[in-house]
Amino acid sequence: MAIWDNPANNAGRFGASKVKTLSADSYKCPNCASNLVYDVEHGASICRNCGGLFDPETLEKVGSFGILNPEKNYDGTIEISKEDADRVEIVCNACGAEIVTDKNTSSTFCAFCGSPALVTRRLTREFKPDYIIPFQFDKEKAIKIFEEHCESVGHLPKNFKSAKVLSKMTGLYVPTWIISSEVEVKVAGQAKTGKMVDEAYQENHSSTSQSFSRLTYGKVNFRLKDVPFDGELKIANNLMAAAEPFDYSALERFRPEFLQGYFAEKYDEQPLDMTDRIYKRLDKYALQVCDAVDFGYDDFVPSSDMSVVTYNNQDIKYALLPCWFLSLDYDGVNYQYIVNGQTGKVSGEFPYAKGWETIERTGRKARMEAVSWNSGLRVLLYATPAIILGILRFISGFSRDSAVMRFIFEHPFEPLLLLLALGGVAYVCAEILPKVLHNREKHDIEMLSKASSHDLAPEPGAENYYDTSFPVTAIETTKDFVSLEEGWNYADKQSFDFKTAIPEAETQGPDENATDFEKQGFGRQMLR
Repeated sequence: MAIWDNPANNAGRFGASKVKTLSADSYKCPNCASNLVYDVEHGASICRNCGGLFDPETLEKVGSFGILNPEKNYDGTIEISKEDADRVEIVCNACGAEIVTDKNTSSTFCAFCGSPALVTRRLTREFKPDYIIPFQFDKEKAIKIFEEHCESVGHLPKNFKSAKVLSKMTGLYVPTWIISSEVEVKVAGQAKTGKMVDEAYQENHSSTSQSFSRLTYGKVNFRLKDVPFDGELKIANNLMAAAEPFDYSALERFRPEFLQGYFAEKYDEQPLDMTDRIYKRLDKYALQVCDAVDFGYDDFVPSSDMSVVTYNNQDIKYALLPCWFLSLDYDGVNYQYIVNGQTGKVSGEFPYAKGWETIERTGRKARMEAVSWNSGLRVLLYATPAIILGILRFISGFSRDSAVMRFIFEHPFEPLLLLLALGGVAYVCAEILPKVLHNREKHDIEMLSKASSHDLAPEPGAENYYDTSFPVTAIETTKDFVSLEEGWNYADKQSFDFKTAIPEAETQGPDENATDFEKQGFGRQMLR
């Protein structure tokens, strides 16, 4: 379902007397001649074929959703709107960057590479964002935020930054596709119970009635909301992702005054151009959500190789997001930084003072070795009962006339106490200590996975984009992923019985009205 299919209010743009009901035979799209439909959310007429937005009074273009848009290639034949006629395009002859601004805003250097080789020209194609999050603070505060962040980064070179370099920080609106989607995962993975949750036990010991691992299948349904994907090529995707998240409650319809004093990139890619990048990120989030589902076992580890994911009812917004951008050279290396223009979050990699990178790497290596020793020690602890049992069998092998056996018969109380003590030792070693060590190992692994203050922060996890208003449902199924009339539901925690449950095959395919982008997200092998 496209964004224009969502019901919403008019936001007061037109009164009831001014809203026209468009019929299929009276109003046509100026772009593709398809029928126009009025949408109250956007206060505009919408073409379901090309995604264009038009003023219902004049049929002048006021925006576009960019999906299946015939203007995608901008061949120069599109008439520039009156608003865009007052904008200019600044092109860097060194790196090829193209940014848009109003005619009263100038630049003496490239925001991306720092080169002064700039050319200003008339805007050559229509600039038409649909939404925008305005900047929340000015350049002076952005510089202060960056300086404060640098103070929190340990072992930073003293001569790394200067007032002259920081003065090049540029306010830039980044073109971004904001995607929401319902997700259905036909997931397969290992369900674990008891000690099998511990990999050290699973790899070195056999299953028991209390501790086992089995291949399990299920269906998980949830919704991802407002996942951003930058649509330009000059900023690294991971750098922009590290600056997330944004607060979309501040999202507004684009107005020209928001651009005054700032620069804006024109998008280079539409969602259909970057389906692989988009769906792989959504797949990672889907895998994280499935990993949080246990299907009633002690643990469930999903497998991306055996799981299939489908994205339905997608919603796509095209917006400009505010970022303060800084590019600087240090010791022959170019470093790029982003200060989130809404939240103030800083993203980017920072250099080390001489010698400190080696010291930090040595510390991380020592922690990794500790994890390895931890795993090996747990294997030994799990074997404690077998070791003690072997000792007892060895003792029982002595003849009745031996000194050991005579001592046991003459002093039965002492051996009993010894057996109790050995039993306690076996319980502590085989049940308590491995759990303590396992938790310690998980903590060490978590610490190792955290980025150093010098490293680029990882992209936000699924918890930042999971739609809590659309609760997760998880049902255990058969191998063929068919629905069960009686099934284990994650919300109700009802028991299931494969022998009595009657499978009901599903025959679902992509919507015949789905766009090419939506079809790419149907029934895809996860992370492929």
